[in-house]
Amino acid sequence: MGDRDLLTLGELFRDLRIARGLKLKDVARENLSVSQLSKFENGQSMLAADKLLIAISGIHMSLSEFGHALNQYKEDDFHQIANKIQVLHSKKDVTGLKLLLSESRSNCCEIYERLQQIVIKSSIFSLDKNMPISSGEREFLTNYLFSIEEWTEYEVYLYGNTLNILSDEDLIFLGKAFVERDKFYSSIPHHKKSVEIIIINLILTLIERKQFYYASYFIEKLDTLITYQDMFAEVVLNFMRKMLTYFDDGSITIEDIRNYIKMVEEVGSPTTASLLEISLEQMLSK
Repeated sequence: MGDRDLLTLGELFRDLRIARGLKLKDVARENLSVSQLSKFENGQSMLAADKLLIAISGIHMSLSEFGHALNQYKEDDFHQIANKIQVLHSKKDVTGLKLLLSESRSNCCEIYERLQQIVIKSSIFSLDKNMPISSGEREFLTNYLFSIEEWTEYEVYLYGNTLNILSDEDLIFLGKAFVERDKFYSSIPHHKKSVEIIIINLILTLIERKQFYYASYFIEKLDTLITYQDMFAEVVLNFMRKMLTYFDDGSITIEDIRNYIKMVEEVGSPTTASLLEISLEQMLSK
């Protein structure tokens, strides 16, 4: 790291500290002296990773927040491409996704470039089943996910956005790994919400594929994650249980499910009701 990088990092820390009305002595700790902080802010030396974490915590910021500020409050390449895919997919813009695929180039290594292209292809495939995805690409994806012992936001993102191209076996096996390898993201609120959405999509996919036993298994897993604050997840969870009962023993009718969706709309959640209606029609068409 060059002198300019050191100075920029230290300057940012100083600006953030001063903006919070904190003096160097307010941030200093037993393992982080005022002298070390001063040299860091002036670009004279770099803090070791453990001391940098202490310093950032001392100004009441998280590491991710500090990194976002360091990046001039711009999203990194990973989140930029993820957002582009989401927007194009929500618009059902297959042409735009194919253009994005042809332009897709990761600034990282070849592994991440291949994975990025698989995610884009998966998004296209959900809209256009003629999109070719080779067995080699599927194998590359699953081998990568199998090999990661502790999933981070990136692996969670990969799995959640390629559910539709995985085989039943890989879908279930990776799903189990997903809910078990939760040390990194289970206690982070933003990640927890992503996890809930992915498990919901996993269950819906399993119901569509008539994998009712495993759909029930993941419903119970989701039930242990959500709290009274997770109203969207709770509403969808009840919907999926009703769908599972309908397919399993027929003790609930389609009319019962439509009445539930109507009730969701009437209590002030028309968007959620619309999503449930779409999911119902997709599962019935299968």
